[in-house]
Amino acid sequence: MTAVGGGHWTEIARRWGHVGPPLRPGAADLAFYAEVFSGRTAPRALLLGVTPELYRLPWPDGADVIAVDHTPAMIDALWPGPAAAVVCADWTDMELEPGSRDVVLGDGVFHLLDHPGGQARLVDNLARVVRPGGVVGLRLFVPPGAADREAPASVLADLSAGRVANLNLLKLRLGMALQPDPCAGVALGAVYAALDEAEPDLAALAARLGWDLDHLLAIESYRGSDSHYSFVTVDEVGELFVRRGFELEAVHVPSYELGERCPTVVFRHPAP
Repeated sequence: MTAVGGGHWTEIARRWGHVGPPLRPGAADLAFYAEVFSGRTAPRALLLGVTPELYRLPWPDGADVIAVDHTPAMIDALWPGPAAAVVCADWTDMELEPGSRDVVLGDGVFHLLDHPGGQARLVDNLARVVRPGGVVGLRLFVPPGAADREAPASVLADLSAGRVANLNLLKLRLGMALQPDPCAGVALGAVYAALDEAEPDLAALAARLGWDLDHLLAIESYRGSDSHYSFVTVDEVGELFVRRGFELEAVHVPSYELGERCPTVVFRHPAP
């Protein structure tokens, strides 16, 4: 996960309690994730990242659930499973046996890798470790289409007017508004700088909006960060999977606010 530095994720781990939907999966997302492996007997599952909600899904008896995450601080702070079931490694270089996983799930992971290089390397690795007939389910963060693209000033105007409900929604909207294209991505430090320029007094902003100050101060993890997010469309993700032989099986769009930007896609690795 070379696109996002360890220092950023150390800070995210420290402030994880202030991260919520849509940056974390909601009930509708979790219900759909459970459908991905429904009917499978004792699946061998791989989680990309240590999202606790994915580990706590209603896995069938006998399921073998392991996780891969590249940040020790995230593993230490969030992983709810046994220590032997989590590996500290890069998703693009997982040393797992070929064809060893029946199900792969990841929540908000694809945009953490640069486009197209890092994202393509992830798909290459998944093509290696997912057995024929296995499935990959990923919740994406996708930018709006050209007709619905937001300007950063519009997002910040909505924030000032109280039309942004929480920091999680603000991060998603402002980050996507600032991204010129997926290859360039958006630096997290640029998201912080845009907010800081518009609202330099975070305490006053929190008071005006009625937000908990600690919740708003979670944006400090972005300050000065040169780590990048690369938001891509479902079609762009699909192209990477299809070229490695996967087939798009399902797309789930939740109904919560900004749900249209948080679809979960399921790709099947066809049996020979």
